[in-house]
Amino acid sequence: MTSLRLSGIVILALLWSCGEHTPSAPQKNSGTPAIQPPTATRDTAVLPTCSPAPNRLCPSDDGAADPSFDAFRKELMTAVEHKNEAELLKLIAPDVRTSFGDGGGVKEFQSSWRTGSADSKLWPTLTTLLNLGGDFMGEGDGKSFWAPYVYSNWPESMDAFEHVAAVRAGVALHATPAANAPRVATVDWEILKRMPKKTEDGQAGEWIKVKTANGVEGWVATTDVYSPIGFRAGFSKRSGQWKLEALVAGD
Repeated sequence: MTSLRLSGIVILALLWSCGEHTPSAPQKNSGTPAIQPPTATRDTAVLPTCSPAPNRLCPSDDGAADPSFDAFRKELMTAVEHKNEAELLKLIAPDVRTSFGDGGGVKEFQSSWRTGSADSKLWPTLTTLLNLGGDFMGEGDGKSFWAPYVYSNWPESMDAFEHVAAVRAGVALHATPAANAPRVATVDWEILKRMPKKTEDGQAGEWIKVKTANGVEGWVATTDVYSPIGFRAGFSKRSGQWKLEALVAGD
């Protein structure tokens, strides 16, 4: 009798186990790998997209369209990253321009930019230009590439001396020239009008006073905007090889 009761209890327990409990994932030694949830939404950043709109200058870069230029630019980026003067000079045209006046050439380029110094402003300047893309101009032997896109793609309807372009999404305009100042507006790649600065406003080299197309005035960090008359780099082919032929600013 006792053995029959025990058998009945065991059978009931097995039936309950099969009917009420379902494993949430295959067991480790089952031979079937567990299905993992997709991780794209968790691990992959969604980059903002620049949609064309009035008073907006979307980034452009067609450098990769020419494999020879693409390879040259990567080589130049490596030389700049390592602040390697010797490798850099191999990529510069003999008559490279450093201004819109007379002169130019490699020796003047070396002197004016102090290419032998690790703390030369040349390295961050070229880094900025190369990272801001650019566009090809001209055809055939007259084909050249100019960076950044803020210069090469600037709309003629906008006065280049009176405006700057936000170079990313989410650029903040502050009430005063300070990162912890109240935010008065946020813009995405917008072309902004320069506003006169007051003499009492400090940090002049780090901030620019601007006005949005909607009339909101505020201060932006200089690292978030770029001027079409700021430094730009021009490249062309010399004897079949791409060279840096100009690094100039102004007009």
